[in-house]
Amino acid sequence: MVKAIVGILVLIAFSAASDQGADAHVHAPVALDLSRAVIVVQTPETIPPKAVEMLQEEIAKRSDIELPLAEARPRSKAAFVLSTALETLAPPAGIEVPDQAEGYAIWTEGAGRRAQVFLTAKEGRGVLFAIGRLLRELHYSSGELALRNTFQVATSPAYRFRGHQLGYRHGANSYDLWSVKQYEQYLRDLIIFGANSVELVSDIVNDFTDNAAEYAGARDKKDGPLLALPQWQMNLKLSALLDAYGLDVWLWEPLAGDVTKPEFAAAEMQWRREFYAEMPRIDHIMIPGGDPGNTHPDVLMPWMEKQAAVLHAAHPRAGLWVSNQKFTPEENASLFNYIGTNQPTWLAGLAYGPGTEMSPKELRERTPRQYPIRHYPDITHNVRCQYPAPGLDRIYAQTLDREGINPRPTQEAQTCRVTSPFTNGFVSYSDGCHDDLNKAIWTALSWDPNVNVEEVVQDYARVFFGEAVADDVAQGLLALEQAMMKPMAENAEADSVLALWKQIGKKGGPDVRRSWRYQMYLFRATFDAYIHARLLADLEYEAQAYTELRRAPQIGAAPAIKAAQVALAQADMVRVRPELRFNLEQMGLTLLKSCGLQLSMDEPYRARNPERGALLDKLDRPLNDRPWLELQFQNILKEQDAGEQLRRLLEIVNWEDPGPGGFYDDLGNTRKQPHLVHQTLWENDPGFVYGPQEAHYRQMDNADKSILPVRLSWVDQAETGPTTPVLLRYEGLDPNARFRVRATYFGRYGSVMRLVADAQYEIHGELPAQKEPWPVEFDVPQAATADGTLELAWHLIRNRGVQVSEVWLIRVQ
Repeated sequence: MVKAIVGILVLIAFSAASDQGADAHVHAPVALDLSRAVIVVQTPETIPPKAVEMLQEEIAKRSDIELPLAEARPRSKAAFVLSTALETLAPPAGIEVPDQAEGYAIWTEGAGRRAQVFLTAKEGRGVLFAIGRLLRELHYSSGELALRNTFQVATSPAYRFRGHQLGYRHGANSYDLWSVKQYEQYLRDLIIFGANSVELVSDIVNDFTDNAAEYAGARDKKDGPLLALPQWQMNLKLSALLDAYGLDVWLWEPLAGDVTKPEFAAAEMQWRREFYAEMPRIDHIMIPGGDPGNTHPDVLMPWMEKQAAVLHAAHPRAGLWVSNQKFTPEENASLFNYIGTNQPTWLAGLAYGPGTEMSPKELRERTPRQYPIRHYPDITHNVRCQYPAPGLDRIYAQTLDREGINPRPTQEAQTCRVTSPFTNGFVSYSDGCHDDLNKAIWTALSWDPNVNVEEVVQDYARVFFGEAVADDVAQGLLALEQAMMKPMAENAEADSVLALWKQIGKKGGPDVRRSWRYQMYLFRATFDAYIHARLLADLEYEAQAYTELRRAPQIGAAPAIKAAQVALAQADMVRVRPELRFNLEQMGLTLLKSCGLQLSMDEPYRARNPERGALLDKLDRPLNDRPWLELQFQNILKEQDAGEQLRRLLEIVNWEDPGPGGFYDDLGNTRKQPHLVHQTLWENDPGFVYGPQEAHYRQMDNADKSILPVRLSWVDQAETGPTTPVLLRYEGLDPNARFRVRATYFGRYGSVMRLVADAQYEIHGELPAQKEPWPVEFDVPQAATADGTLELAWHLIRNRGVQVSEVWLIRVQ
């Protein structure tokens, strides 16, 4: 007992010294022993019903102490006092309870057994967030509970909306296996950092349909094999749960049918009428204009006006929102013309979501000021998304993939800080618990944009892992993000990061090891170490294969190919770090049980597809160009002419060589794109709305998990939006030379593009990306390079964005 108290005092002293800086030694902190405190709820009628229960149970979970309730403030006992009756309280000098909604104040009075901790606000939800903050500040150990006597705070949120989408659907990688009890625990975890909203998914027909029969039996629909309840029924339960905590209920509700047809309009409205009537609480509904959604705003907005009437019949104060995701310029013009002309009072605001072809700033500028902007940031995906991980290595992009475990605290903080000022807050796009830390970052920074991100990570570590390992956990989380910022082949720290996470488990004991968060981050650290080891092996096999291919002029194409195949086939015979692979398989099963994380398409996980966090399905995939090379070998050996065989083989060997006086850019690789022009910096344009990003094509098939046999330099590209060209700029060229440009066009959009030199010379007109990619070549007019410089600009003609994989500038004379 004495050791525990001393330990808490040391922790409190360190925490206070950190807060007070150089003056910390002047006023030594005192630990308020709250282990025998009671909870006094002075105004129970104003405080959410679940708030007090949350305080009691979360303290008990961390300290083994069950705090009792008392009807009045005791004179001889410590107490936590929860109140909105401010007239009965006397805050200390310098503390004023905020007037703003959801603001709160916490302070302490007295010492020893009579210590009092006051959690106060002018309305009940503020007390709920005071409880969340208190849980971050308390110091726990078994049988002990303390708070430094110098702690006091008065604070209110900077942004009105602070929430996350937790959709009960098969598209998520974990939520569809959660029970109501698991949802409730996660709600509490979000409240601790200041979340006031949760968005449920209500997509009874989850894609655009031309079959009205799909609406039948809406209340009994399950969109996947893992849901224990129909989505309709679970949403009713979750709505009631959120209401008990006093949290806002959002619905993400795409419009799936063609409502210009009477039968679809009637079906869409009827299920909504029935659903709204049964929902215990609805505060807001967001209709995505696209992704999914294909209804032109000239049709969508009048239909939503009718929907608003149905909604308000059941929930008079609920707001109806719309996003302009994937709207074309013409559709955006129609949307803003409708809003500007009609000034609809039924419209609550606009949402800025993935696929919006403008920045948050432009959306704010084009939207009348009376309509708030809700951010709908994608915090869940790493690639092919709204805010991709900048400079992500192609091996990470193909293995960690779109929805892998992704703590990105500093990147998410920068995105939040840059975009939030043009909004009134956010409700995030999340498809699973793998982005858990990102939720805490967005929530905390939307309460206080000036908070230090490392402090948020430290709080996260303390709250969910305990003080004994908090520093190590914070270090480990930042290390996992840092790994995503460098080439996988250079991630020499992977084993030391894994060792750190193993040590956290040992030091933290059984409680930490049972935590799904610990299991998840240990899985990711193990995954990184395993993929890194496999990559080094695959690169070595590939290097050996190329060495054999270079012997082709001496030994012939066929023998060289055979030797290269033997070198590449070592991957089938040599098992790299098999203990790590075994551990990943075992941890996958543990995570399935502890948090529902679906790490494979196979049984028992049944993930929707490989990119939905199915990391186990990536463990054995090739990490080099073996699939492409073997396809080329097959094609070359079909060639009857030995000279042609040799020519084609040497083309592969010298693939990146542009020849004397030439240049090569691998535009999906940040280390090999020296001529790419960045019109904006990621730090200012994290959504790459006005500048190029490294886009990553999905090489693994979503259905059968086969690997597309294309070069890795093709599966990622420089990508820009529809109004921004991909630009390459060359300087110091020989003004008397002639050049050709060679380029590989590939990407998921299949874009039709036009290439122009120096803004005046057309290199080629409309040209679609190849279904079977191979470089194409064009002459560059000598006039374009006569001044020793050249600018190449790829402009979009049709489809979503410009995508260019490789470019050679070849000197021909």
